[in-house]
Amino acid sequence: MTASRQKQIPNFENVPIIGSGGMWSESWSLIMQQLFSVLQTNFGSEGIVAPTLTAAQITAVQNNQLENGQYSCQYGTIVYNSTANSMMMAISDGGSPPKPVFKTVTLT
Repeated sequence: MTASRQKQIPNFENVPIIGSGGMWSESWSLIMQQLFSVLQTNFGSEGIVAPTLTAAQITAVQNNQLENGQYSCQYGTIVYNSTANSMMMAISDGGSPPKPVFKTVTLT
């Protein structure tokens, strides 16, 4: 994963859920705090907020490859391009092997 794109939703950790005194363990308190923060930031009564990235960050996400050579960007990824003031979505470039490419979503 590139430095420009951080994983926001915490990974599952197989740690004790309940700590002493019957409360959340310290590890689970941090996991839940991070999860709730992400949900409150990106999902609200006004709708879902796409992540905001610059054009350079979008290019970095689009071109990021894992150690095995696969691209990490999933088709259907939606972002807000703050450089161009536009919504963009990752689709396959149709090549062989296919590569993700971000295209501008046209709104009318």
